[in-house]
Amino acid sequence: MRKHRKIVALALAVMMLTGMTAVYAASDGGGAITVSLRIEGVDEPLYYSKAIGLEEGATVAELMAAVNETEDSPDIAITDSTYGSYVSEVGGLAEFSHGDMSGWSYRVNGLSPTFGMDEYILEDGDEVVYFFGDPFGIGMQYPVPDLTKLLSDGIIRFTSTDTDYDEDWNEIVSENPVEGAKVTFDGATYITDENGEIKIDSRTGLSGFHPLGIDKFGEDPMVPLVLRFAPDFKVYVPYADTPEGAWYDDAIMFCVREGFFIGTDLEQNLFAPLGKMKMNHLIIVLARIVGVDDAFDVAFGWAVENEIIAEDDFVVGENVTREQFIYMFCLAAALVGDYDMSLRADITGAADYENISENFRDAVSWAVAAGIIKGTDANALTIEPDFEINRATVCQMLLNYFFD
Repeated sequence: MRKHRKIVALALAVMMLTGMTAVYAASDGGGAITVSLRIEGVDEPLYYSKAIGLEEGATVAELMAAVNETEDSPDIAITDSTYGSYVSEVGGLAEFSHGDMSGWSYRVNGLSPTFGMDEYILEDGDEVVYFFGDPFGIGMQYPVPDLTKLLSDGIIRFTSTDTDYDEDWNEIVSENPVEGAKVTFDGATYITDENGEIKIDSRTGLSGFHPLGIDKFGEDPMVPLVLRFAPDFKVYVPYADTPEGAWYDDAIMFCVREGFFIGTDLEQNLFAPLGKMKMNHLIIVLARIVGVDDAFDVAFGWAVENEIIAEDDFVVGENVTREQFIYMFCLAAALVGDYDMSLRADITGAADYENISENFRDAVSWAVAAGIIKGTDANALTIEPDFEINRATVCQMLLNYFFD
């Protein structure tokens, strides 16, 4: 299937571009899993990989030992104790070096385990973060950004669910603002107030993905007081006209993240999800998908040269039908060469089969087999070939294709 090849190709590309290394730790497990690991030092990340291969059943301890054997890893010291093994030093940064209770801790998927690294068995997709701090002395917070007021008021709020202990070591859990932290958003720097908030002056163009960072340090000794975000951490700000919970939320987020689509109105942060897909816009989207320059004259020349569209038939601003989109996307996908274009489904039983233009039927058959079109009835597929397609539906079809 073309999706499997696509995912493998993307993973290899990421490894080559970032220097990530696939690691395999010995284990009694039978399968293979992939996890990510980030190691945060005092004021900078010491290691970051999104694609580490491990045998099924591997523990956090085995993960750290395996990574320690790779060329791009800082030296990781693992110390045995009566309570099990633990990380005592990374890249020369040792426990107790920034206070009597400073040292290395870890979290998995945003949670702090209650048992040691020897006992924590990892699962496929787990995200592990090792970080240096003083959680049981000076204290440490784990910020979570709240963007619900960003478009309306320009406000991002940071809170942390903190755990403290009374004199009998009973847990006291509370949610608190992250005050006095330095926040970077789109390259600008802010300091959170007593409510854990920053305010963005201009809200123009806020919808979409934005890099976000945060850090805070104690004065004496210099020790992190918050767990930083990953270096490539980004937040997604929904468009003003895409209501929460809409059926197309995930699809639009995917297409914006991949750079296939942008909004229609930068000033008002609009996407126009139910707006009709225009032929000139579709040509630009297809160019982005295959990696062609999306300047319209370049994209249009590419589309004509590859017979995705006939120059004489092109009309600026013409609405695109479902069958037109499917036909053009099928041709563009074939040019990439990574997809299985031999897939075909029997669509002759579709209630609207006769409405499909004869020269588009093969592409529609491929689209049904590839999962782009789900249909409304398994026994009488409704394709609606001549229905003018909107932007949200195009996004959904692309999501169906890449991730079905």
